[in-house]
Amino acid sequence: MNGMRAERITDQVSYHGEGPVWWPRWQQLRFVDMFAGDVLTLAGDQVVRTPVGSPIAAALRPRMGGGAIVARERDLAISNFDDLSDLASFVSLPEDATMRCNDGGCDPDGAFWIGTLAYSFKAEAGSLYRLDAGSRSPHRVLDRLSISNGIGWSPDASTMYLNDSGTGITWAFDYDPIEGLSGRRVFAEAAGDGLPDGLCVDAEGGVWTARYDGGQLNRYSPSGQLEAVVEVPGVSKVTACCFGGPELATLFITTSRENLDAGAEPAAGSVFACRPGVRGFPAAEFGG
Repeated sequence: MNGMRAERITDQVSYHGEGPVWWPRWQQLRFVDMFAGDVLTLAGDQVVRTPVGSPIAAALRPRMGGGAIVARERDLAISNFDDLSDLASFVSLPEDATMRCNDGGCDPDGAFWIGTLAYSFKAEAGSLYRLDAGSRSPHRVLDRLSISNGIGWSPDASTMYLNDSGTGITWAFDYDPIEGLSGRRVFAEAAGDGLPDGLCVDAEGGVWTARYDGGQLNRYSPSGQLEAVVEVPGVSKVTACCFGGPELATLFITTSRENLDAGAEPAAGSVFACRPGVRGFPAAEFGG
């Protein structure tokens, strides 16, 4: 598993593909074209676009029992249906027009977490929020983040991982659903291999981070040691990853064309995949 190469499985389908999640009720991959404000669903060899009613589609996750939660530019929207046909604003985040949502996900206890960043990429301007199931009041958990990005939890839910792309650091925290986060520590740092963007965790506790401007994914052991690299051929801006497929044995990878010339990197904006020999676990769902 030390060195692998991903395979391109779609055409150029997005400008800034991000936030992939395996949708269990449909058994299909969903992700966002962030700056288009669309959710994309990979249905066979077709990609179905669904606008979210905002300039930004930052992240989405399933809701328990059906439907979805979607992070938009500065609010969270809720749908009772998986097709997002009744998507409507649910709560607004306490951020001004200089800020926007970025990546997010659900913890094992059913809360939704979403990070923010400044449009100007101002250092330490971003925050990380948690919306508990049954609440309409998002709680600011962390501040002074530069580009709050990929988030995930260890299989036993004792550790939370968070990428800050602005600093190149993947943080680890002790996680408790009652006490919150503690024990903040550096888990991994960029080392000339691109900035950490999205992340996911496999069933063995390995932490996979997409390397923006690095053209690869890195897999770290639970102790933070680099154990494997997946090359994403022909693409520099690797954005995010998730496990999916019938046995959660396929690693899906999104990519971006952000700041690329029109003719550069023809494969950028496509979805890639590989089978790394480990499995993921089902995406945690929002309990609200």
